[in-house]
Amino acid sequence: MAEFYIINELVQKEIEKGIEQFKRDYINTQFEKNKLYAYLGEDLVKALKHHKGFIAGGTITSLFCNREINDVDVYFRDEESILGFMSEVWSGGRHVVSHTKKATQLMYNDINLQVIHFQYFNKSEEIFNTFDFTTCMGCFDFATEQFTLHPEFLRHNSQRILKFNSETAFPIVSLLRVQKYEKKGYSISKPEFIRILLTCMNLDIESYDDLKEQLGGMYGINYDKLFEDVKDEPFDLQEAIDKIANIALDEDYFKKPVSIEFNNIDDILDTIAKKPRKVLEVNGKLYKIGYDGFLESINNKPEYHEMLDTDQYFKENKFYKFVKKADDKYFSFYDKSFEYIIGQEVEAKGTIGTGWNSDKGKLFFNEKLDNNSSTYRNEKDGVLIEVSIKPEDFLDVGSHITARKCTMIREVPKEEYEEGANKKKKELPNPFFA
Repeated sequence: MAEFYIINELVQKEIEKGIEQFKRDYINTQFEKNKLYAYLGEDLVKALKHHKGFIAGGTITSLFCNREINDVDVYFRDEESILGFMSEVWSGGRHVVSHTKKATQLMYNDINLQVIHFQYFNKSEEIFNTFDFTTCMGCFDFATEQFTLHPEFLRHNSQRILKFNSETAFPIVSLLRVQKYEKKGYSISKPEFIRILLTCMNLDIESYDDLKEQLGGMYGINYDKLFEDVKDEPFDLQEAIDKIANIALDEDYFKKPVSIEFNNIDDILDTIAKKPRKVLEVNGKLYKIGYDGFLESINNKPEYHEMLDTDQYFKENKFYKFVKKADDKYFSFYDKSFEYIIGQEVEAKGTIGTGWNSDKGKLFFNEKLDNNSSTYRNEKDGVLIEVSIKPEDFLDVGSHITARKCTMIREVPKEEYEEGANKKKKELPNPFFA
């Protein structure tokens, strides 16, 4: 019995020592979190939470070292998350500064946002494995709303010394970044500098594209055309070295990078996505499933696409609209004499016209993802109905889905569509990834 008591006492002491050690090691990061959220703004924070993104690197270093934030590097867990995020943040106020295989740099209001897409990561430590120096191995995970810091992150930043990670993805860029860090008061030992050089020597560069990818856009506006005249020739490292030597003589060397014009966010997303675009043909017209899950009319098939079975698509997908319910009957708000009956097919009145009467002869619906913004949603006595449409009765896609005929399936319970409305549409099932 005495031995049992002694063991318990020892265990208790160890627990108490562990608690004290935890208190000493624990860092309250609420201030840094509040500062990060204030810098990003409510909309960007909300988007990063929805898509479970990470912010890592220099932004986190600046937060903990009380320095000005220059840019924000954003990482994601999977392709679906990054495509959803890019679709959500894209709007009239954004413009793209650069777009490469590694990342897309865009201005989000006044924030220099770098969306990283050369690789996806499940946790912060996986991101650190691609970084070059421990001084930038800090990360904020929007899924958990917690910081993760490398064990040496705070110490090496306080001492302002550079320790190199030889597993980094782009060591040539690391070599260039040494100069940037030295301007900030950091220093690097000779052994660490040699480690960077030897890691660069170990790179497998067999083409000009490989070299451009490793350079990482460090030469701004000149970078994209650096090897333009030799891109189709066999790779010659000495030729590349000579071209880099002469880049400072170019008249554009001191010009700032210019924005790149993209007609549509899909132009960018198509280069990021590894999965084919889903396309269907209906009555001689082509449509694709957008990255946001909506049907879009297109003129030509994307180069990398997968054709859907049209009949199967219309069997699996239903359409919706708000109508007026009176005495257990369902009537159109637009034409109060037009009735929808459960289980029966109805046809639009009149003929399909053009010009001022182009809406005649059409029925209007929403896709499920868009019920929150549906016409007549807030009308008194309005209820949501679900309908099916046959491919031959489908007319087109614009601000609404239009059809010549439909069959009403059911009245959608209010709790069902209100629950969906409380979710961001990007969080709902996306047919592109089904």
